[in-house]
Amino acid sequence: MQDIRSRKRQRRRYRVTVGPASWFTTDVCSGGFGTELMRVLPVRTVVEGSIHVKGTEVPFAGKVAWARPGEWRLNLRGRMGVHFTRIAPELAQLLDAGGDMSRAV
Repeated sequence: MQDIRSRKRQRRRYRVTVGPASWFTTDVCSGGFGTELMRVLPVRTVVEGSIHVKGTEVPFAGKVAWARPGEWRLNLRGRMGVHFTRIAPELAQLLDAGGDMSRAV
């Protein structure tokens, strides 16, 4: 599979809250993030929530850009990519600059 991202993703683990659910990122950049879940959402699903960075909740809005289902019978998680449609500018700058937020969870 060819990587067509316009920004380099950083392997970071942040807690993401979407409604009552909590997810964790596998990688992130100012354009979006990847996550692993037991049940992925359909492509083009709109999501709103917050990313927890250094003790602060940063709100975001986005949509599911791609999803690959897992296999629950084998306990394999699915993968999903969320493209940001709205994010705080200061977080976007920090993510593009490669700032070390690895202890953000």
